[in-house]
This record gives sequence, C-alpha cells and structure tokens, in this order.
Amino acid sequence: MEPFKNLLNEKAVRELAADLARAHKGMNARAFVREALDGLDALESTPRGWHIAEAMQRHLPQPFARAGDVLLRSFAKSTTGSGGVNGMRYLPHVYFVQKYGLEDFEAAMRVQAMRVQYELTRRFTAEWSIRAFIEAYAEQTMTRLREWARDESHHVRRLVSEGTRPRPPWAARLREFQAAARVSKGPRAGARAAGTVEG
Repeated sequence: MEPFKNLLNEKAVRELAADLARAHKGMNARAFVREALDGLDALESTPRGWHIAEAMQRHLPQPFARAGDVLLRSFAKSTTGSGGVNGMRYLPHVYFVQKYGLEDFEAAMRVQAMRVQYELTRRFTAEWSIRAFIEAYAEQTMTRLREWARDESHHVRRLVSEGTRPRPPWAARLREFQAAARVSKGPRAGARAAGTVEG
C-alpha cells in the first residue's frame, strides 16, 4: 500500500494551486507550486500539511479575513472531489486556519475563521483547528459549536462531538476540559462541566 503521506503529493499541490488561482486572480500559482514542492518529498504527512500551509500564507491575501474569502471561494470552485482519501488534500487548509486564523481574533476574522472550518469539516475535518480555537477563545467558540450541534450535516455535528473531546488519541488535549474532568472524577462529566457539547 502506498504511504499515506503521498496523498499530499505534487498532484495534490497542483490541484490546490488551481483551486486557489481560480478564487484569487492575483495568485502566482507557479510560485506557490514551486515553494510548496520544495522539500516536500522528504516530509511525513503532518509536516507536509504544515509546509504547504506556510506556502499558502505567503501567497494568499492578508489579513486572514481576506484569505478566508479566497478559501471559501476555492471550495465552491474546486473541480476535485472531497471526502475519503480526497479529503486529505484539505489538511493544509486546516493547519492554515489553526495558525493564522488565531493571530488576530477580531470579530470579522472570528466569523470568517469559523465559516472556513464549517466548510472544511463538510469536506474533510476541522477537528485539529477547532481545538486551537477552543483553547484560545473558549466562550466564543463554544457558543458557535452549540449552534452547530443542531446542524443538519452529520459532518458538522461530528466536529462538535469529536472536537470537544478532552483527551483524544489523535489531537491536542483540551487542558481546561481535562482539569474539569479531574474535578468531576470522570471525563464525560468533566466535559459537561467544562461546557463541551455532545453531538
């Protein structure tokens, strides 16, 4: 079986560049592809995602609210399927939002970052990035997640459930929720005490 990391390969980078260029006419797709591919083969899956995300940062407009507009348009214009193994192509998007969507959490940016994560989870997952938002801005993020817990999309409801787990085996732990769990003598009780939402 081909290594999982190879899902983020040259083909995926070129498809991402095409999606972004269709959504952002000022995008230098050739330069993006060149930078994203530079050193990519030597990296494993997670470092590949971060490497491509950093290339996105250098080629998308600033601040994040504008970059978020481009990402949302790129989802609508994409000609590549999502879900399953195709969803892996969105890992750089998740890391991009996780890092740069948090840097300036003004109202406009907060709304845009959450919109991008909502669309990401319908195509792949936003479980890694949403945890960073819970850690940094728990009250605002949990308010939105409570709304998403009633969303018609089971992918969005799954994000609420999985993204608020205090101690997942595959992502960063939520320290505040862990503390509440220890006080309550049980992770599920602790999650409820900390304000998590069951999907």
